[in-house]
Amino acid sequence: MAAQPKPAYQQIADDIRQRIFDGVYQAGDKLPTEADLMAEYGVSRIVVRNAVQALVSEGLVTTQRGKGMFVREQRPLRRRISGDLYGKRPTASPMKRQTEAEGRRSEWEYQTRTTTATKAVAERLAVDPGDEVVRTTYRFFGDDEPIMLSTSYEPRALTAGTPIEQPEGGTITGVVPRMDSIGQHITHVTEDVNARAPRPYETEQLQMAPGVPVVAITRTYFVDDRPVETCDIVVAADRYTLSYTIPIPPLSDQA
Repeated sequence: MAAQPKPAYQQIADDIRQRIFDGVYQAGDKLPTEADLMAEYGVSRIVVRNAVQALVSEGLVTTQRGKGMFVREQRPLRRRISGDLYGKRPTASPMKRQTEAEGRRSEWEYQTRTTTATKAVAERLAVDPGDEVVRTTYRFFGDDEPIMLSTSYEPRALTAGTPIEQPEGGTITGVVPRMDSIGQHITHVTEDVNARAPRPYETEQLQMAPGVPVVAITRTYFVDDRPVETCDIVVAADRYTLSYTIPIPPLSDQA
């Protein structure tokens, strides 16, 4: 069966997209007006608008009322280097260290409350559903730009009555050094990574353009076989690349 031709708006979107990728239209450039595109392609206004909307949804084009259509400025990719976060045992928040290593000021806002573990959180922390957990939501900034969202959970039974019961209530920051301070020495961290469409509140809090997906990371810290903290991390996919260093044991360890 012969392939069906693409609708006209998709063909126009493909053409403009390729011009952007080829550098014919560069970041900040104003695109031709709707009338110009109608004349160039011999189509109606609604076809042009559908083509532009497709490019807006991909995060390639922005529209400004009364001004026109522009090639969207692409943010430079930042590197969130997971493997290097724990190349050495941290003594403070690894996110703070990573952001400042990029030459940017690191800040964050947070809210902490005690709640009960849902079934999903209970499974990740190896506790019973309904057990008390300390839940903290974060929004991290680099030079006033929101760069990451995170929601963490810790079993309250582990930290209750200790100086670190409130994750942001003391002088020690970062999961590893906090747990070290109460004799819980984290031995390893697991991460599951996937990409998905953002939730509406994520788009708002990360100030994301339409059509940009997020990278979602589920991270859990362990002391031997016991999970002591788990968190959900969200970053905009157009701002970060994940770079992992994976050690390979030497041959002497294979015996």
